[in-house]
Amino acid sequence: MLATGGGVLFAGGTNDRYFRAFDASNGKTLWEFRTASGVNGVPVSFQLDGKQYIAVQSGWGVDAARMQARLNLARPWEYPDVPQGGAVWVFALE
Repeated sequence: MLATGGGVLFAGGTNDRYFRAFDASNGKTLWEFRTASGVNGVPVSFQLDGKQYIAVQSGWGVDAARMQARLNLARPWEYPDVPQGGAVWVFALE
């Protein structure tokens, strides 16, 4: 979870592959983007030439895949497979 000074929270960490922005005052989803794999990195914020960016790593690896397989033993078909792979996604804030 990353909190910004503008009252926006950014989070991933779920197997639905979405990276989301939330309103810090009420928890409502402001924006979401579906990545190619599970978002398991911690978001970071940085500024370049006066513009703010948010970056996050996406890439369900072996550990997460094994954990998901264990969850599927307890609740079959409740947790869909997440593609493996890795990427860094960078988003500019308006």
